[in-house]
Amino acid sequence: MKRSSAAYLIAPLLLSAACNSAGCLDNQSAVPLARFYSSATKKPITLSGLEISGVDAPNDSVLITPDKPVGSVYLPMRSTKETTAWCFHYTQEGLDDPSLNDTISFRYTSEPFFASEECGAMYYYRITEMENTFHLVDSVVILDSLITNVDSTRIQIFFRTTEEPEPDPEPDTEE
Repeated sequence: MKRSSAAYLIAPLLLSAACNSAGCLDNQSAVPLARFYSSATKKPITLSGLEISGVDAPNDSVLITPDKPVGSVYLPMRSTKETTAWCFHYTQEGLDDPSLNDTISFRYTSEPFFASEECGAMYYYRITEMENTFHLVDSVVILDSLITNVDSTRIQIFFRTTEEPEPDPEPDTEE
């Protein structure tokens, strides 16, 4: 009797060690990273007052809330769908109007991928089409259509911005 009860205590410990993912050092999610850029300067920017949420997404799909400035966002895709769309709502004064919201939609294929025994399976995505509105978004560039678990920028989103005017040089004064 004592032997069988000891086996019941040891078995869960062995099973939990066998299911350990400590050997999996890679990111286990294939989620594209999108970075924000100025269309005027082509340089990275940080936006304040931006809310990003899923279109027709289940549950709470808000990715970014307007309470802190952001310069990038991970835009998850759904393996059970062929499209995912994101709504960009601007909350700054003068821009807080739903008619100015931008939408970016991706059409893609889902590809199951077995990484390893430690990491298990995941989905890779191949973007086949992309559409967006042009209210404050000037353009969207897909740098790599294959979305894997490698953590690198795959999408560049260019927002309409104005260049800061250069300060007028001080006039030369001769004494």
